[in-house]
Amino acid sequence: MAILPAIMKRESKRSYLNKEVPQAIVEELLEALRWAPSCRNYQPWRVTVVQSEEGRTKLASALAPGNEWAAKAPLAVIVSSNPKDDMNLGGREYYLFDCGLAVQNLLLQATEAGLMSHPTAGWKEKSIQEAFQISAEERVLCVIFIGYPGSIDDLDEETKAKDQAPRIRKPLEEWARFF
Repeated sequence: MAILPAIMKRESKRSYLNKEVPQAIVEELLEALRWAPSCRNYQPWRVTVVQSEEGRTKLASALAPGNEWAAKAPLAVIVSSNPKDDMNLGGREYYLFDCGLAVQNLLLQATEAGLMSHPTAGWKEKSIQEAFQISAEERVLCVIFIGYPGSIDDLDEETKAKDQAPRIRKPLEEWARFF
């Protein structure tokens, strides 16, 4: 198949090396996110880049149980958006789709840079808003943990089993309709 290699290579693994992501690469990730398409070019995403030890500690306290692995990532990107910044067409919430496109750009760029990226939903929105001064009007949509791949042996048994599970996708005939 002629699928882009970064799409096939990207995985949401959970073990990170204790190695800082160079600022030039962080900026490349953000630039890739910035170039995502959006409805009427509204670009509704907002990001909070978490790199400092203090910031990572704040973020770790907002993680839901089972996501302790994420606290070891040297970099996190919090993606948020204010629904008021949306292009409202007939009640559709395009900002959610637009932000999803932006996140995918970042994930693929991270893969190209030799990084592992794991988008998550296992966190407390209110805690993140308070810790990072994100307006209550903004919705926290995703937190992406990013870093260099570490050893699977650094994970607890339950998390290790998740990372060792085969990467599978539903067959085309299960989700696609052709007319």
